[in-house]
Amino acid sequence: MVAAKRVLRVLGIALALPMFIWLALGLLPSIPSIVDVFGVDGLKIPSSIVIGGLLLAAIGFEDF
Repeated sequence: MVAAKRVLRVLGIALALPMFIWLALGLLPSIPSIVDVFGVDGLKIPSSIVIGGLLLAAIGFEDF
């Protein structure tokens, strides 16, 4: 059970981390913003990936 939670932690953080890095790098003028790439209507795709990753990480960090 401990190994399964560790996998969920790593997988959840790995899913959410690229979008958080992109958020920070998006402040630079040379990096396109997430809205420029996906559009306003397409924001549900990366946001659902991030929310899923954070939910997996929350399950993995339960009783930590």
